[in-house]
Amino acid sequence: MAIIDELTNIVGNKYCSDKDYINVAYSRTIDPCLPEIIPKLVVRPESTEQVIEIINIANKYKTPILPRGGGCGIMGGSKPISEDVIVVDMTRMDKILDINEKDYTVTVECGLSWSRLNAVLFEKGYYTGNMGPGSGLNAVIGGGLSHHSGGGGGCGKYGKCTENCIGLEVVLGTGECITFGSQQNKYVEKPFVRLGLGPDLMGIFLGDNGTMGIKTKATMKIYPKPPYFSGKTFFIEDQPYENVQNMVMELHKMGWSQGLGIYDYFFTPPPAVMGVTTDHLIKSWGDILGGVIFYVHEAFSETVLEDNSETIEKIAKKYTTRELGPSAEEGNITDWYYGEQGHWQVYHYGFSVLGPNYYATSSEMIVPVSKMAEILHKLDEWEEEKNDELFEADAESGASHIVMLPHNSCYIGCGLSATNDEDLKEDVIKLWREQLELMSKLGGVLYMAGQIGSQVLVDSKIYTEPFYSFFKRVKKLVDPNNLISPGKFRF
Repeated sequence: MAIIDELTNIVGNKYCSDKDYINVAYSRTIDPCLPEIIPKLVVRPESTEQVIEIINIANKYKTPILPRGGGCGIMGGSKPISEDVIVVDMTRMDKILDINEKDYTVTVECGLSWSRLNAVLFEKGYYTGNMGPGSGLNAVIGGGLSHHSGGGGGCGKYGKCTENCIGLEVVLGTGECITFGSQQNKYVEKPFVRLGLGPDLMGIFLGDNGTMGIKTKATMKIYPKPPYFSGKTFFIEDQPYENVQNMVMELHKMGWSQGLGIYDYFFTPPPAVMGVTTDHLIKSWGDILGGVIFYVHEAFSETVLEDNSETIEKIAKKYTTRELGPSAEEGNITDWYYGEQGHWQVYHYGFSVLGPNYYATSSEMIVPVSKMAEILHKLDEWEEEKNDELFEADAESGASHIVMLPHNSCYIGCGLSATNDEDLKEDVIKLWREQLELMSKLGGVLYMAGQIGSQVLVDSKIYTEPFYSFFKRVKKLVDPNNLISPGKFRF
């Protein structure tokens, strides 16, 4: 019996395809710089049991498999590296299995989108804290947990979404299914805590970029959603990198997320602001030349909110040029961002700036706040140094957004934008890889690696040799035939 017949017997004819005209939809994500590769097979399971059977068949035929969720990444994380692959589309596994309001947890299937989950939780007065990546309208839970994602709302207060995961069910490359977290104790009725019962083995599967197993179910912390919020937007004309860095470091001394209730704090650097204003995407920003910060904080009482507002605003005014607002029409976008659920759309202006004939590549890094200004300046210097090469590739480089994390670090979202010209894509990929290497060697931590980033980490010898050797041994243990996402991290 052929592999297609065996897979069809598992999921049904409707959910298994070897037809190019169907499978072409899986040949790319939103990373058009990378070559489109049509997978040989696509299968859409609806249960953990079916995932186990699919992996067993993949082992039988020695055929690689690639787990895929919403397909929202821009680093090649969920697209085939070769055509000889079974894409396992997880989006049929999208059920909310349990909302535990006594212990503040939610258990879901990993093909569920962050937006659908939080829409249900909002109705009950809860949220997941960090609401996943910026693409969370379609990005799924499993993808967010595979990439240490943040930026879709709440990571200024709650950190990366992986920090809020307390239980996980994973199918290994061997076909074994293992549950991690408190349910490692078979007498625990419902998952409630991640750590305990020995080493944190669940951590191997968080941020693994889809290489260590297929995530089928996850348990996340949920939090009561505060009823009060406030936010402001400010323009920074002089030394925006240094002023934002000093502002954030001072806010951290004041308690940041816990003491001040800061939910999110975003910085849009001058080049990105120029793109926004040139295209009139946020008309109320007018023609300002400089950087923009906006923040949102929340509280359970109006008195606490007002006291914190005064403290945060006083510090913000110390380092900025002027306030934009107070209304959205006057430049303050925070009501839209938080009150109207604009969390998952705040980055998308960047794609609008590019226009239909351009695309973006991404170099997402976590850096210490204390080094943010230095690293942003180094990125600007690299862009100037590579100006001729960028010009020849019809590409531009720069940081698009900086997202603050709750303790001592921030995300720097940067990358390249380039014309959609097939003849230039190899040059763009070369520059992209150089930028990833630069940011890593400046002390940045690449959290969303995908195909390109994970290979740069190995090729540029970013990892220490003992760590990478251990990493490979762990991969061999959980996926001895190297069937899951081969090619990433040079596995």
